[in-house]
Amino acid sequence: ANGKGWAKGEPPLNLEAYLDLVAIGTVADLAPLDRDENRALVKRGLMVLNRAERPGVSALLKVAGVEPGTVTATTIGYAIGPRINAAGRLADAMIAYELLAARDEATAEARANRLQELNVQRQELTRNAQLLVREEIEPQRFSGYMIFASGEFQPGIVGLVAGRLTEEFYRPTVIMERGETESRASCRSIPQFDITQALDACADLLVRHGGHAQAAGFTVVNENIPALKARLTALADEQLAGQELKPQLEIDAVVNLNHLTLDMVEDLKQLEPTGFKNSTPVLMSRSVHIKEKRTVGKDNQHLKLKLTRAGQPPLDAIGFNLGEWAKSLNGAVDVAFELEINEWNGQRSLQLNLRDLRPSETR
Repeated sequence: ANGKGWAKGEPPLNLEAYLDLVAIGTVADLAPLDRDENRALVKRGLMVLNRAERPGVSALLKVAGVEPGTVTATTIGYAIGPRINAAGRLADAMIAYELLAARDEATAEARANRLQELNVQRQELTRNAQLLVREEIEPQRFSGYMIFASGEFQPGIVGLVAGRLTEEFYRPTVIMERGETESRASCRSIPQFDITQALDACADLLVRHGGHAQAAGFTVVNENIPALKARLTALADEQLAGQELKPQLEIDAVVNLNHLTLDMVEDLKQLEPTGFKNSTPVLMSRSVHIKEKRTVGKDNQHLKLKLTRAGQPPLDAIGFNLGEWAKSLNGAVDVAFELEINEWNGQRSLQLNLRDLRPSETR
């Protein structure tokens, strides 16, 4: 190779053409987006990604229902990354490689459709496993400080199930895939409990373990499982006893609903790319009145609201997985949300993506 970094006689690589893959890898692997180098790579990568010149990227965006030109770091995290990861979780990671390396549309379309199938399967398996564990723990939901469950789960989804349950119950969670002689588990935790430190205290019972404060994994010989469960549960009870275990949502600014505009959304885009370590701004409005409310989605799990504004049309709000609130919403509410633009039939309108809500103290 010569000093320019490529083999003699070969043309130089067009490195910019690979920045779409760099952006996908950086965001999907949760690299911190408060670092200048990561922000620069993702920002430039998103420009390439939005051109969708790579056949695999174009096909993947199509099956995900994402229009080229609208891709953000959030799109990678919630639409692109999960579909790529579904291959390795349930089948063969080479499917994702073949998609991204495809040189023709037919190959790309076939691999993208396969990833879509696997992602739907992954969602269904995760949902069913979550329901099974929930039924097991519901009777003693608040009797302890740790969720510890095992079963014949798919190896690729145990971490997802643990994450979902930690989010739902706000408790450290261990989900174990039982094997004949050894079992493997994924753990997810909350800021108040360092799960890797707890596993270190159980090292004599484990074959191997590793991770960080809020996500870890381990392998254990089956005969040690009862002792391991007892010790981990005792550690959680000791460290978490007496604490008010409720998730906290950090609010960036309190705003008047009447002052929100489309221009404000454009101004907030200057903070992009947002993601890990550089979260999308969360705003809050107090004493908001609801004009209409209804639930949408499978099992009515999502909440749709129309919120009144002085001298202006009602403002639409969508609350994913907040459908239960529809039964108890009366009077004024405080809402925490991300501000976004909803595009439908060529029309652009403001929309609140609700993160949480509560009855207002001033009615």
